[in-house]
Amino acid sequence: MASQSLYRKWRSQTFSELIGQEHVVQTLRNAIVEDRVAHAYLFTGPRGVGKTSMARLLAKAVNCLDADRSLHPCGTCLACMSIAEGSAVDVIEMDAASHTSVEDAREIIERVQFRPADLRFKVYVIDEVHMLSTAAFNALLKTLEEPPDHAIFILATTEVHKIPATIMSRCQRFTFTRHTVVATAAHLRTMPRPRICASMRVFPRRSRARRPVVCATHLACWSSWPPSPAARLRLPRFRACSGCDGCRRGAGADR
Repeated sequence: MASQSLYRKWRSQTFSELIGQEHVVQTLRNAIVEDRVAHAYLFTGPRGVGKTSMARLLAKAVNCLDADRSLHPCGTCLACMSIAEGSAVDVIEMDAASHTSVEDAREIIERVQFRPADLRFKVYVIDEVHMLSTAAFNALLKTLEEPPDHAIFILATTEVHKIPATIMSRCQRFTFTRHTVVATAAHLRTMPRPRICASMRVFPRRSRARRPVVCATHLACWSSWPPSPAARLRLPRFRACSGCDGCRRGAGADR
């Protein structure tokens, strides 16, 4: 079985799991509870802060089948599960870096008129939207201004200064901030601790053997990582095992 990357394995599946962006989560929750979801959103911020994850969460929230809107997305209904698995045909993700032409924009305009097949809303997630050409932006302008009632556009970008003002004025903008060290450490402490493999080798405390770096999988075994200088001296010395995903032999080098 192929190993799964960490960002896919630990991607947030509910609003409560998304950390560091409480201002965005609370605003979107209020909009969902009050049924005042906008027709177009613009998520801006540096890479790795949760823009794409938030776009998928919003797509699940507006299509969630749970009767209680305050619990959207529930993560257990058919709509939420199909979006999480990537099998929902009504949630279209587009990489603008590889679809920059006006023909790609016209294809979206033609397909957006059709009603969703299975879900309540048809959601278009356009990542790296600043890579679209000027002609593509102009083609999408009218659709963003007056989209069909069943369509929601979510634009994500790391370079908001390249977005035309006409596009920004027709979207509800959210600025994502970088995660703080405190928030990241607190979230890591709540994660389940994996079982250390039997093939892990433990060196004596005062051994002169070369000290390899622990892989990211086993790094989570320590509930209070990173340790204090005093606690660091009490840590056993591990070597990357050969039975866990993500462990590589020869990756150990003193740092």
